[in-house]
Amino acid sequence: MGPDKKKMLEKFPVAQFISGICGQNIEQLWREFYRLYNILRQSQLTDQEIHQYKIDAENWVRTFCCPSEGYINSLQNFGLYRKADVTPYMHVFAKHVPLFMQQLKTKGLSLQIFSTSSIEKKNHNQVRIFFGSTTMEGGNKEQSVVYDIMSFENRQLFYLIHNTPKEITIQNIYANNKENLLN
Repeated sequence: MGPDKKKMLEKFPVAQFISGICGQNIEQLWREFYRLYNILRQSQLTDQEIHQYKIDAENWVRTFCCPSEGYINSLQNFGLYRKADVTPYMHVFAKHVPLFMQQLKTKGLSLQIFSTSSIEKKNHNQVRIFFGSTTMEGGNKEQSVVYDIMSFENRQLFYLIHNTPKEITIQNIYANNKENLLN
């Protein structure tokens, strides 16, 4: 995560822009995410710290998608986000990262040395190429978008491995030209 995003998570006054308890809860939610992110970046963690991270990360996701309580047009406790807003990254953050942390700890490593920037760049390039060209007019309706993206990438790799030219030069051959017949 870049320094600008870290600064936003740590210091942005959400409650000044979203009034009431909802703004305060959103601000607190993102401060907690920042705290959990900083735990991930530590070079060494104890088993107890990893266990506490697991509990806190799961609670963070629960808080993220906590439903509203009460009745319409009454004083009620408003939820923050919908369950549908939970991303696969958030699932991994809470359910799989603690196991990764534990496994890396046994080898004397930590998540601090890993970066997902290359994966993010690949995803960005695939989406840009795919949605920038091949899904115009709706894409291939028979297959999923993921299938279409992977098929496109597989073709690119095949052409690269087999040194397939990117351009085809059109050459007209004239039957009356004797030089063409000799070649």
